[in-house]
Amino acid sequence: MPVLILAVASYLIFFGVLVLVWIAGKLEAREIRRKSLPWLANPFPQLSIAQAFDPVYSRLWDAPLRALMSVEAAGPSGLSVSKLRPVFRRASSRHPEIYEGCSFAQWLQFLEQNRLVTCDGRRVSLTPDGVAFLRYRFTTDSLLEA
Repeated sequence: MPVLILAVASYLIFFGVLVLVWIAGKLEAREIRRKSLPWLANPFPQLSIAQAFDPVYSRLWDAPLRALMSVEAAGPSGLSVSKLRPVFRRASSRHPEIYEGCSFAQWLQFLEQNRLVTCDGRRVSLTPDGVAFLRYRFTTDSLLEA
């Protein structure tokens, strides 16, 4: 009887290890695929948060700031994703060299990766980092103008 218990336990452990190896392989393949697509890593390599505070580059942040202010005005429940599309369209027509080849989804992903917004597919809401970014940005802008 103890030999039967050991045999069953060893089979269960063997198949458990096989499942874990399969899961690890899938996760590793997904990570390799994500790293191989450079636009997924940073959809807007031309833009960085530091540039939002630099007077020379701050014009490039007009559209993201307008979007963040709209999301903030909508309150904690967030704003419909479709209401941000006109902001993106205006920005891409004003600065085609920055937005060339980038889609609206990549633009939203850029804001998410910088932890300024969270998007659940239908609604976009501001993160605490996004609120702090808006407050600090406008504080520094008012200090620059003074």
